[in-house]
Amino acid sequence: MHAAPMYIAETAPTPIRGQLISLKEFFIVIGIVAGYALGSLLVDTVAGWRYMFGISSPVAVIMGIGMWWLPASPRWLLLRAIQGKG
Repeated sequence: MHAAPMYIAETAPTPIRGQLISLKEFFIVIGIVAGYALGSLLVDTVAGWRYMFGISSPVAVIMGIGMWWLPASPRWLLLRAIQGKG
């Protein structure tokens, strides 16, 4: 979560770089609001936290799998001295 703005700044095209960083923060806030809204619906449900966990777990797994397809950042390529890609 904290490394994402740096990664976006290194890999995004210059004209949309700021928009992408702002969009990342926007989606974090949307997720927090959605979590509170769903939590308020489940507050009277016995073991409602399990539903919250069950709903968010597949999203986390999909994001974790998706990380395999992220391109390497130019900084990472330069630190490893990979010629022609940095």
